[in-house]
Amino acid sequence: MSTMFGSGWRPVWSGVGLLVAYYAFPVGWGDSPTTGALLSLALTAAGLGLLGYTMVKELDHLRHGEEIRSTRALSILLVMLVMSFSFAFFFLDLVEPDQIANLSTRTDALYFTVSTMATVGYGDIHAEGQLARGLVAGLIVFNLVVVASLVRARRIGGHSSL
Repeated sequence: MSTMFGSGWRPVWSGVGLLVAYYAFPVGWGDSPTTGALLSLALTAAGLGLLGYTMVKELDHLRHGEEIRSTRALSILLVMLVMSFSFAFFFLDLVEPDQIANLSTRTDALYFTVSTMATVGYGDIHAEGQLARGLVAGLIVFNLVVVASLVRARRIGGHSSL
């Protein structure tokens, strides 16, 4: 029997921790709001690069028939992907407010990321600028290729349980 703090709850608590960090992460660094947002955007891009590298390495391990991380670890990586793209959209809006229509809060950015990844796209918040559209296209391609491949591999390998 698993307690609320046992290993079965680790992905849940990790997700909650990432959500708290997402809302607590400082936006304004330094004297200029633009400088702070650009620095935050650069750090977010670096985090996305590292996260993407980690997920691509998982795919490489799968192709070579090697052991991959547990479903729990992969679900935490997926939550980190959502948070990272949400940060990217939020900071992009701080630097270039005309890039994404109707995005003004962190919750808007999180909502936009999740609806984009789920391919729902209600249209209330949408990319208008070329940079934002490029970032959205990157999210969609990443979502389709990497995440779908990991899920497929887990099912084929018989490791679909949490």
